[in-house]
Amino acid sequence: MDENIRKLFGTDGIRGIANEDLTPELVLKIGKAAVKFLTTDGRKGKILIGKDSRPSGDFLEASLAAGILSSGSDVYSAGILSTPAIALLTKLLNMDGGIVISASHNPLEDNGIKIFKKGGEKLSDEQEKLIEDYILNNESKSSSSPAGLEVGRFKNLDNPLDTYIEYITREFSFNLNKLKIAVDCANGATSIAVPKVLSEFGAKVISFNTDIKSGLINKNCGSTHPEVLKQIVRESKAEIGFSYDGDGDRVIGCDGTGRIFDGDVMMAFCAINMKNKKILSNNSVVTTVMANYGFEKAMVENGIAVHKTKVGDRYVLEKMMETSSVLGGEQSGHIIFKHFSHIGDGLVSTLIFLEYLNETKAKIDKIYDIIEHYPQLLKNLKVENKNEIMQSSELKQKISEAENRLSGKGKIVVRSSGTESIVRVMVEAKTLELATEIQDDLCDFISRFN
Repeated sequence: MDENIRKLFGTDGIRGIANEDLTPELVLKIGKAAVKFLTTDGRKGKILIGKDSRPSGDFLEASLAAGILSSGSDVYSAGILSTPAIALLTKLLNMDGGIVISASHNPLEDNGIKIFKKGGEKLSDEQEKLIEDYILNNESKSSSSPAGLEVGRFKNLDNPLDTYIEYITREFSFNLNKLKIAVDCANGATSIAVPKVLSEFGAKVISFNTDIKSGLINKNCGSTHPEVLKQIVRESKAEIGFSYDGDGDRVIGCDGTGRIFDGDVMMAFCAINMKNKKILSNNSVVTTVMANYGFEKAMVENGIAVHKTKVGDRYVLEKMMETSSVLGGEQSGHIIFKHFSHIGDGLVSTLIFLEYLNETKAKIDKIYDIIEHYPQLLKNLKVENKNEIMQSSELKQKISEAENRLSGKGKIVVRSSGTESIVRVMVEAKTLELATEIQDDLCDFISRFN
């Protein structure tokens, strides 16, 4: 068995059902481990905490803070704030680390812990493994604890949202001239920031799903429900729409006719404009194996090299660093503009997209066609043992046979979720009929494991 396999951390932090998998006791240990690995011995550290709008965020923040404070470091609470905002403020405020309590786009019953080191960067797989080992094996062996004046103190951060907004907007000066924009904020962490910022740039904003007190984060809304974005754009007669996930690191768009701008479309539009402005480093972009073939084709036709990696924004960033690329992202709407941040920021992506839209005077109803859209189907199958399925030699043979049917014109991606007991089956083909046939066959085979 690979001794480096992580038991707590998935593709984006530690996640699970709040108060069942992600318990107060576990989160307290995570807080203690964070202090050990983020701070310098002998010095009182400063750890920033933020959270999305999940009801469970309150008790998990209390547990996390208890672990940090009892280990002798101070906690600075930013309250409800997006993941990219916490990463940025960790850097701007010179914190020793930042921690976000969020399960991103997952259902509201879930929650999670995302840890950023000094500078606002995500931890590497190796660093997460060290923290995980400490939590599971060594935390109880600690011989001494701070007391008296040595314990940490809890402080509420002053105006964190304003600090974040002021920083990300200072490089933009365009005017949207009453452009009618519908936004779906998933009742999550961008619910205040997005309408506020877009209005400041002159847009007429129609806001949906911005109730952070409801607790209904991601509930039939947000970027994982593009059908909702289509509906609100049409019903509000907006010219364009944007939808975010619960913690604000993703965004997808939509034109007035209801055609969705996923990460492929938004990144292609920005990449071409960045190349024209000679700011696309190495004339290259990074994407994942999930990208539509039409995206790759459009990039090649525009003289832009495409580097591919496995799913996960951390792996996108690693490949960006390796290839000296400044733009990378995922079809899901994670887009990284490295001169702004080392992680995706849905609001920043929106502003950059709108800046190029404003500069080029491009017709919104033409943007969808910037790439050819090969039929691409994705199914999420709930399974009992995703590891057993993914290690099946019979499944690998089945996938190989299906790939032969594509003759190089399309692709098949079967992968397990890093945060849920789910196997994802994506099939892309030249025709919808062939994609459907192959996907149905693979899904039927996987279902037999249950």
